[in-house]
Amino acid sequence: MYGTPWEKAKQEARIQSYLIKKYHTEFIISRTSYNHFSETYQSYAYPRENPDLLFSVEQDQDVKAGYSDTYPKAIWESDLSSKMKAKIKAIFPNLDVPTFKMLRIVERGEFYGPNVPTYEEVRASQLACSLTINIKANWENMNMDNEKEKIHQLSIYLKAHHFPVLVEVRYFEKAIHQNEKVYFLTEEGKIVEK
Repeated sequence: MYGTPWEKAKQEARIQSYLIKKYHTEFIISRTSYNHFSETYQSYAYPRENPDLLFSVEQDQDVKAGYSDTYPKAIWESDLSSKMKAKIKAIFPNLDVPTFKMLRIVERGEFYGPNVPTYEEVRASQLACSLTINIKANWENMNMDNEKEKIHQLSIYLKAHHFPVLVEVRYFEKAIHQNEKVYFLTEEGKIVEK
């Protein structure tokens, strides 16, 4: 049954429905294939109004929706993200620009080391994308109510722009993992403190 033309057509319809529901725009599925190793379907898609913005979508048993995609990363790496990046920099003016990146969580495991337990705690799939906002500051000396309000502002902004993505806001003194405080903003807009 898997890898058949009729199952491929069924998966493409499900992927199309998943993307429209998540991002509130229409997408074109350009190619779908079956991976016999992982026993999953993977597709490449792009927004109807922007055919140059190609990204991947794949079946993902680790998430409720059944799929993960790289659309946020494709947007982030394009010129379409300039207003969004400016808005986030306005909300968090002290963010560390070199680490202000959108990566797949599996790539973050390689970037931060093989053990990233905080992503497991917010139940994020390794195939999903996340945005990092690192702020070099002693969080104990900051007004954390003010910082939580900034994260709330970011949540409202991302929802208004139909850009559901996991965001990690990390406060640390001199090096990552040294006296740090981490907040996650889930795709649903929930703020999780770690």
